[in-house]
Amino acid sequence: MHKLILFITGLLLVSGTFWACNSGENRVKETENEVFAIHDEVMPKIDDIMKLQKQLKLRITSIDSLKASGSAVASLRTNEEREQASRLSRNLTVADSLMMDWMSRYNGDTLTKLPSDGALRYLSGQKDQITDVKTKVTTSIEQARQFLGKK
Repeated sequence: MHKLILFITGLLLVSGTFWACNSGENRVKETENEVFAIHDEVMPKIDDIMKLQKQLKLRITSIDSLKASGSAVASLRTNEEREQASRLSRNLTVADSLMMDWMSRYNGDTLTKLPSDGALRYLSGQKDQITDVKTKVTTSIEQARQFLGKK
């Protein structure tokens, strides 16, 4: 009877340990999926960034040609508009760079080398970073569209 109790206790310990490991691995996979869901939401917006940058360059070229033929008052207004277009273009460039930097720095191989709690900490940091990238990408696109008169 004593051996049976020891056997059952040992079996419970082994199954509990196995369940805990599986639970940790599942949480890591779920968190990694959350990180990539954000990435997958942001990635298609990079095309929008490129299109908007091109439109802003065209607007700047148009402003420069108006400025060359306009009055002093018109010149001041076009200078302000040109500066705003340049700033918006820089914001789009920064947002694009942040996305590219995040993708180059993300190291999914790290997850297999870390214990579950370490992998979850790594993913938490990555989730914060990609969420920040998402905010900057979305904001820069919205501002450029508003400037260009598009929604």
